[in-house]
This record gives sequence, C-alpha cells and structure tokens, in this order.
Amino acid sequence: MKICILAVCHNSYDEALLFLNSIAESVKNTSVDLDVFFIDNSTKFNEFSVGKIQNLYAGFGIKYIRSENLGYLPSIACSIEQHSINLEKYDYSCISNVDLILADDFFTCLENIIVNRGVGIYAPAILSSALHVNRNPKIVKRPSVAKLKLNRLLFKYSMSHFILRLVNTARLKIQQYVKADKTLHASTQRNVTKTIYAPHGSFMILTKEFTKNDSKLSYPIFLFCEDFYLAEKSIEFNLSVAYCPDLVVFDSEHVSTSLMKPASYRKQNFEALSYILTNYKDRED
Repeated sequence: MKICILAVCHNSYDEALLFLNSIAESVKNTSVDLDVFFIDNSTKFNEFSVGKIQNLYAGFGIKYIRSENLGYLPSIACSIEQHSINLEKYDYSCISNVDLILADDFFTCLENIIVNRGVGIYAPAILSSALHVNRNPKIVKRPSVAKLKLNRLLFKYSMSHFILRLVNTARLKIQQYVKADKTLHASTQRNVTKTIYAPHGSFMILTKEFTKNDSKLSYPIFLFCEDFYLAEKSIEFNLSVAYCPDLVVFDSEHVSTSLMKPASYRKQNFEALSYILTNYKDRED
C-alpha cells in the first residue's frame, strides 16, 4: 500500500518532531510504502530544527519543502504544483497539521480498511486528552445555507464572535462531563464506520478515488473551511466522507491557530465562509 502525508508546519518545530516520531513508530512492521512531504511555511525559520528533522527521519522518505506562508491548503497545493507531486499514485493521501500524534496502530488499521470505491475521504478519531473530546465526526449533516450565513455573521463582529466563543466553551464543558469516556476511548469503538458530511481539517485522508478527480487541491483561501471545501468536492464527485474510529490521532490543541489574534481569526473565518457560500446551495437529502 502506497501512502503519502502532506504535513504543513507553521512555527511548530517541536510539535513536528513528536509528530514525525509517531509516524516512524506507527509505520514500523507494516508493508506501507510511505512518503512524507514536510511543507514548512514557517515565518520563524529554525535551521537547527530543520536539519534535525531531515537527519532523523530521512529513513522513511521524508521530503522537506520550504514554502511561502500561503496558508494551510494553498501551501500544499503550491507544493504539489512546484514539486510535481502526483497524488494519483497513492492509495491514500493524508492532509495534516503537525501538532498531532498518530496512534501506534494507525497504519496497521489503515492497511486493514476494506477498500470502498464510494468513499472519497476518511475522517479518523482525533482525540484531545486536554479537552476530553473527539474532534470527529466534525459535521455529521450538511448545514443549510441559512446556518452558514449565520455562522459567517457571528464572525463578522467582535461581540457576536465573543458570544460564539462562550457558546463553544460551554459546549466543550458539557462534552467533557457527559461524553468524556466515550470520546477518549474511541479506539475501543471499532468497526462503526459511518457516513458524515465533513471531517475535521487537522487530519484528512483522501482516497485514490478522490485524487483521481482532484489531485491539485486548489483551494484559494488562506485558512479555515478546508473541511467544507473537500466535503463539497466529494459530493461533486459522487463520493462520501466516512468517519472511521479505528484510525486514531491525538490532538495537541492547534498550536498555530491558537496564537492568532482575535481580529485575524474572525477575518479569516469570515472570508473562508464567504468563499464556501459563493457556490453553496441547499440540497434535498
């Protein structure tokens, strides 16, 4: 099985070393032919850390790519174009941040998935030990246009965004107390793959069926709503998105985005939702 990981690092070298170590451990004793494209769009370049990454992990085919800070998916798309990365030759292409840790059996479980040519994206369980939540399934049902417009409106003004943050914090607290056992032990809930609308954007697994239709990933927005973009592409290609809790990833709490200033965070979310809404229409289920 041939797999690639397109991992974007933005000023997160310490987290990247842990992420790469987890990849090296997980791929051991498997038949996976793995390529890792380490896309570094950091604005605080650390030559020592980069050298350490290249030296320590050359064994499993890491390819270091220095990129302008074009954003999350745009940095990946630019790297694909400039370095002639052919996603169609891979059985799975993983889109990833580096503030994550792969479970020891991640690649073993991915090898054991029964091939379903109707699936375009797999969403793994993304477990946060700090928040006691599973970030997947991110969106189970496709939102209406009205709901997306409301979400966009909430990001437009500082006060409405403040209220949104309060609501989200309260929701997380409820999940911590009500669903902690269920979410943190998703690895015990095996063989319950189900169809959802969209995965969490921090780690998405594109199948060969998806990349046969779109191997460029030309999403023009700097950050946010990558999950909506790829979910809508899956619908366009008559493919589904499947949540697969057999595949487990551990979350390090969004190191890069957590450092963003509130005004920039709101602005970029607003712009991303505006782009999604340009071609987004309500559909009958």
